Amino acid sequence: MWFLLPRLLALPKTLTTESQRSRWARMLQELPPVPVGEVDGVKLLRPADSFSACANSENPELYAVFPYRLYGVGRPDLDMARATYEKRMNRHNRGWCQDSIQAACLGLGDEAGRLVAARSAQINGSNRFPAMWGPNFDWIPDQDHGDNILTTLQLMLLQSDGKTLYLLPAWPRNWNASFKLHAPFNTTVTGEVRGGKLTSLTVTPKSRATDVVQILGK
Repeated sequence: MWFLLPRLLALPKTLTTESQRSRWARMLQELPPVPVGEVDGVKLLRPADSFSACANSENPELYAVFPYRLYGVGRPDLDMARATYEKRMNRHNRGWCQDSIQAACLGLGDEAGRLVAARSAQINGSNRFPAMWGPNFDWIPDQDHGDNILTTLQLMLLQSDGKTLYLLPAWPRNWNASFKLHAPFNTTVTGEVRGGKLTSLTVTPKSRATDVVQILGK
């Protein structure tokens, strides 16, 4: 709700009603803060203010990194979010599990690269087609497994926050790439990275070039 309510309030008033905006503003005022606590002297995001035990294979505290982008590249408390990722209880790299996506959102290029390469290398030998992943948690083919690969790769290359475009925020320095990606506000970003350096970049429309922040090499 901390992620969604401000976005709802930012919608054009022609798309919402005064009653809706009033209710969303009230809810935003009443929300408790995102749970944070100390574990072994380290400040971390927590799944809740209090809980007895973890009963499944998820890391709900990292949902504040993805899909709800409250923490990550270009946002406050990045070190705390990275520490939370490092101390996560459940570590999976298959099916719907989001470790690789969250690593990319946190700008952890080597970690995201390692996970996406390992995920891509998984093959179900009992099926005719290499990309018939699964069953993992549910079924064959496991679309979530492939979706994670695609989403991770895109976020390794390009992330957005409002109008700001973060270029190569989680790209391993020893990986080369040629890419053309769609971004918000009818924007495309085309480029090439070689030997740890951005060798070409085209932003369409050109006016959006001033919104690009290059992370690689910093």
